[in-house]
Amino acid sequence: MIGAPMNAPSLAVLRSMLGLQVEMNRKIDPQWHRANFAFLRAVFVESAEALEHYGWKWWKQQTPDMAQLRIELIDIWHFLMSHYLVLAGNDQEAAARAIAADWSASAQFEFDGRAYRPAAMDMRERLELLAALAALRRVHLPLVVALFAGCGLTAESLYTAYVSKNILNHFRQDHGYKTGEYVKIWQGLEDNAHLEELLKTLDTRSEALPGRLYEALERRYREAVRAA
Repeated sequence: MIGAPMNAPSLAVLRSMLGLQVEMNRKIDPQWHRANFAFLRAVFVESAEALEHYGWKWWKQQTPDMAQLRIELIDIWHFLMSHYLVLAGNDQEAAARAIAADWSASAQFEFDGRAYRPAAMDMRERLELLAALAALRRVHLPLVVALFAGCGLTAESLYTAYVSKNILNHFRQDHGYKTGEYVKIWQGLEDNAHLEELLKTLDTRSEALPGRLYEALERRYREAVRAA
């Protein structure tokens, strides 16, 4: 699956996502941008998890789980935005402009003496390359854009998916994720899967989406914990 070219989000949308990311990061650590968190290490790990969801084993039949792949890519986007914010000195406007510029940069690039064209690579190869670059603390944003496009994301759906996962991250922190009290699997499903189900019941175009999604997660989580 190659995917059609994906237009960049507007600067306004980038600013909105970066603002939400800063709020989340502050909840974890008020001085997060000075804490030297290994955001690209997280990209490396999430890339491997995404590859598992897509499937890579030649010795057995595997069907790509595109819904889970998209979830992993949204997680990667969280960490990449945090990386851009650190590079910009936590200046959200500068980070938005840097992302916009890198988004439209040439997709072809050289790595370890070899030329790469993400558009000509399959999803497995793209994920492997993303992991390799992240392990060496490098980012090539057009490669990430190719991955987004390859699983059907658009600028609009990227924003919706990001906002949804951001709310889930806030929910996790509010319910003891950092201290180990949070229960991530409810009724046999990981909370990511519950998020996807609940999102289908809500108006994703509504400005009230963040609050309504949080309330829906709260209700389902409480019911699941009581029933356990």
